[in-house]
Amino acid sequence: MNWSDFRDLIQNNLSDDLLDKKYLQMRINNPNLPKTFGHCYVVSEVAYYLLGGKETGWTPQHVNHVGRSHWYLKHDSGAILDLTASQFHTPVNYEEGKGKGFMTKEPSKRAKLLMKRINESGWRAKFTISQAKLDSRIIGIY
Repeated sequence: MNWSDFRDLIQNNLSDDLLDKKYLQMRINNPNLPKTFGHCYVVSEVAYYLLGGKETGWTPQHVNHVGRSHWYLKHDSGAILDLTASQFHTPVNYEEGKGKGFMTKEPSKRAKLLMKRINESGWRAKFTISQAKLDSRIIGIY
């Protein structure tokens, strides 16, 4: 599995029930928003746990972009993994991001639901992304 497949695996399991109330209302008011809109926290959280988290060099990151909170992951190598950047029309300035822990010590309820969907698809048997393939570039944006 490559990074595009990993992104698609997560994005294909997104749904409005994974949005918090604020972003759900925004989607209801504008149904043409991208599928990834409002999902950055839960997607980053799920990617973090599926990739092995801190033990494999990943850190949750937070930045304010276009007046909204935005979450993504950064690897010890410097690589940025932002699986929901496609929701924006302008590039995210990752240099302004700061390492930040998730709001819960264990996966959140929304993350558990998304991981359950992903696990039911049998992803582990197909997942072979090598940490050695990481470099200091942005991966998984679109």
